[in-house]
Amino acid sequence: MTADASPDSFGESLKFYSDRHPDPGKRTALNVQYTLTRGQQPTLSVEIAPIHQPGTAPNWAEKTTVQLTRGELVAFCSVLFGLRKQMSGAYHGDARNKGIAVYNNGQDGAAIVIAERGHQLQHFLTPDDRLELAVFAVRRQSEAWKVTPSDAIALLRQAVWMDRNL
Repeated sequence: MTADASPDSFGESLKFYSDRHPDPGKRTALNVQYTLTRGQQPTLSVEIAPIHQPGTAPNWAEKTTVQLTRGELVAFCSVLFGLRKQMSGAYHGDARNKGIAVYNNGQDGAAIVIAERGHQLQHFLTPDDRLELAVFAVRRQSEAWKVTPSDAIALLRQAVWMDRNL
């Protein structure tokens, strides 16, 4: 897997490739990009594209994209930092037929699954890639909350504590 950060017209993006995976269902590319909601709130768009043959380029024409809601961005960051085991979001897209799920797999990294009309694409992150994506995502969360990234992490931890203890 490789990662690549680049600015573009939609905002900074981070890409991960699993182009040599032996399982065709796990041979995908993941692109996570800084975007704005319709209400102009900072968030992330997450897209996964299949890679049909080992070592070839992703087929971005077949990608599925989900833009995270404000609450989903919080949950996404929490899962990547290991504060929650999983998160999910549904009813995305114009036809409200897209969904996302993210799983923290502990020492095995993380899994991101995007579905549209029953067709699923999944991307697996190594622990190092999970951390890199977590830092990228929490920077966006800090922009949304208008706090520093370290304050955003502290607030995410506090939210987990409140969920468990109040």
